[in-house]
Amino acid sequence: MSAALRRRITGGLLAVSLALGALVLPAWALTLEEAGKVVQLLGELEPELGRLAYDEEEADQWFDDDAGLEGRITKAGFTRESWKEALGATFRGYLATIAAERFEATFSGLTEKVDASDLNAEQKAEMRSFVEEKIAETRALRAEGEQYFDVVQPYAVRLNELLGDEEE
Repeated sequence: MSAALRRRITGGLLAVSLALGALVLPAWALTLEEAGKVVQLLGELEPELGRLAYDEEEADQWFDDDAGLEGRITKAGFTRESWKEALGATFRGYLATIAAERFEATFSGLTEKVDASDLNAEQKAEMRSFVEEKIAETRALRAEGEQYFDVVQPYAVRLNELLGDEEE
């Protein structure tokens, strides 16, 4: 398999994994106010920090980068830990607001791309396993997000603008 194709497949899988959140955090009692603050901060910080590709390291990075700017996350009342928890709960709640058909369509063709790649059989099996694991993790995040559905639903349209597919 060509290096370019391998990078493209790996990059695509990584993007899906990060975009859909490959991290499971403990339950957090997210409030409507906290979700609103997270959404507001995502919108305010995106021009300076770029589009969020959610995971725990990215949440930490945003906290650190914002601290070097205006410190808006801290000014909004979040500590590093409460920011990570609120961002994680908001993200999982966002996943729960996505229509099931659209959510599942995100995974459409991923394993087929691996199978059609120039990887050898062993590499394909490894990559297919990785893809299936990330899909399962993302489905689990969505299921966890059901507990935040009502809190996040009022912000679903804005979150889709901030976190959804850029191609939409």
